[in-house]
Amino acid sequence: MVIWLIDTFGGSELERAFYAIALMTVPVWVGMILLPWFSLVRHLAHPFILPPFYCLVLGLVFWNSFEVSLLPDKISGLDFDGVRSFSRHPVVFLLLFCNWQIVNLALGTAMYQKSLKAGFKAPVELFLCWLLGAWSLIPFGLRLLIRKKRTR
Repeated sequence: MVIWLIDTFGGSELERAFYAIALMTVPVWVGMILLPWFSLVRHLAHPFILPPFYCLVLGLVFWNSFEVSLLPDKISGLDFDGVRSFSRHPVVFLLLFCNWQIVNLALGTAMYQKSLKAGFKAPVELFLCWLLGAWSLIPFGLRLLIRKKRTR
């Protein structure tokens, strides 16, 4: 389907889907940052519990897009311009954004678990992970080195 048709007739649905994807992980991040010692947060904030659950959301977005035939055609050639034009498609952007949220959450929950084992809170690093993803590994690694904790 042509991109302008999707934007014209599905703009509000795409915007709602974007906000739903952006806000779906907020309770987990708020729990890890503000309530790190709460038992429910400690049990749920694990890299193999919540991120796979959110993968169901990613699968649902993909399935709905595939079923309604909203996904763009295959990339004709694997080059930068082809991939860039493919990623500009609104539904592909939603899929990539959802995947980015899940990867950041997986990294954040791993950092949260490591900080619990090391006996400290890491609210700044978790907030950075929520916003910037892998860049938060730099201050988190520095904190581990300063505290002389093992990075394994």
